[in-house]
This record gives sequence, structure tokens and C-alpha cells, in this order.
Amino acid sequence: LLSTSLQAVEVEFEASGNITLEQRYFFKEALYPQQLNHSQSSLSFEPEFYWQWNSGNDSIIFTPFYRLDSADTTRSHGDIRELAYVHAADDWELRLGIRKEFWGVTEFQHLVDVINQTDGVENFDGEDKLGQQMLNLSLVNDWGIVDVFLLPGFRERTYPGKKGRLRSPLVVDEDNVSYESSAGKQHLDVALRWAHSLGDFDLGTYWFHGTNREAYLTPSAENTLQQYYVQMDQLGVDVQATLGDWLWKFE
Repeated sequence: LLSTSLQAVEVEFEASGNITLEQRYFFKEALYPQQLNHSQSSLSFEPEFYWQWNSGNDSIIFTPFYRLDSADTTRSHGDIRELAYVHAADDWELRLGIRKEFWGVTEFQHLVDVINQTDGVENFDGEDKLGQQMLNLSLVNDWGIVDVFLLPGFRERTYPGKKGRLRSPLVVDEDNVSYESSAGKQHLDVALRWAHSLGDFDLGTYWFHGTNREAYLTPSAENTLQQYYVQMDQLGVDVQATLGDWLWKFE
């Protein structure tokens, strides 16, 4: 006989998200062959599921995404934006899984936001990001928060297809991709970041070593653009100062 003692664990669950209907209309004719002409409709789903237990010290978040486009099959795509486990202690936090990590303070151009890959199919402004596999250890100290990132599994940038209006004359070939690193997609990227608040100033600085999220695009013999991803080391800093009614931002 096997005797098992079970202890009830209080688990909290939350579900939220959004459904978006989007309509685009282009007043001018398409510039290139095979592009859609004027009207473009799409429907997107982005639910979010959140579980927490152990008095909130342990949690799981799951955020899938899918867009269905009426005219551009390339823009019909799905992604797991987040699927991560988080454990929080008094002076450290461990995050494991697929996550989105945003760095930056300026409004339009985020020079220091280098962790997640850009979802170029969604929009041309670079604000939409793909989920990134990561192991993140966050250490909380009186002199600031130190984050260590291990980033396995590189993701290539997405680009508009032949029918997409917001694209260059040549279409980017998703199958013609090369890397500076012999490890290719399997290169293990690393990052280290320090952040701290001093009075009216929020400070952050980091070092990133790994595959550049932005590809070099060059014409190929097939009259398309081929992608080439190089290795990079990048140092960055971001500062935000809250001075009266003003926000001063620097990257």
C-alpha cells in the first residue's frame, strides 16, 4: 500500500487579451508587380493567460499571437510572444522560457533594445517583437539591479512578402540566409545589464554579445534580397530624467 499526503495549493488564474480588426487602404496604385492594390483587411488574436501560486512567488505567463490577413499570405502568421516561468525571491528573480524584454526610453527609435527580434511583417516601425528564448537571472541590490541573460535559439527577422505594400523593390528571401558564426541559429548570445534609480534619474547600461538582430541585405542572382547576420559586441546606455513637468530621455 502507498500512502500519499496531498497539500492544497492556492493557484490564481487570470485570462485577458485582445482581438483586433484592422482595415488598411492605400490611395495610390502599387509600385511593384504582385503587390496588393488598395484594400487590405486583417484580424489578429493575442490572448494572455497567467497563473500564479506560492503566494505569488511562482508564476507562468502564456501569450500566443496570430494574424489572419485577407490579401498578404506572408502577413498571416503566428508567434508565441511569451511562454515563461518566473520565480521571485527576496533579492533575486529567475525567468525561464520565451519572453519579451524591452530596453529603452526614447519614443520612436530604440537603439538599445537588442534582445528581441523585430516582427517586420506586423509593421514597419520596428515596435512589434518576436518572442525570444532566454534564461534570465535578476539580482536585486541596494546599488542597482543586475540582469544576466543567456539567449539560445536566434530568430530571423520577418519581412513583407510579394503582395505586401510596405516593402522595398526586391523581396527578402526567407530561405537565403547565412551567418558569420558557424553555429548559425544555435549561437548562444549573452547579455549583462545594470539598472538603478537615483533621485529623478533612471539609469541603465548593458553589454550584449551575440548575433545582430538586423541583417545585411544584398541582391542575389534570383532577383531577391539575401540575409546575412553578423556577430556583434554592443555597449549601451539609457537615461531618463523626470524634472518637473519634463521628461528628458537619452539612449
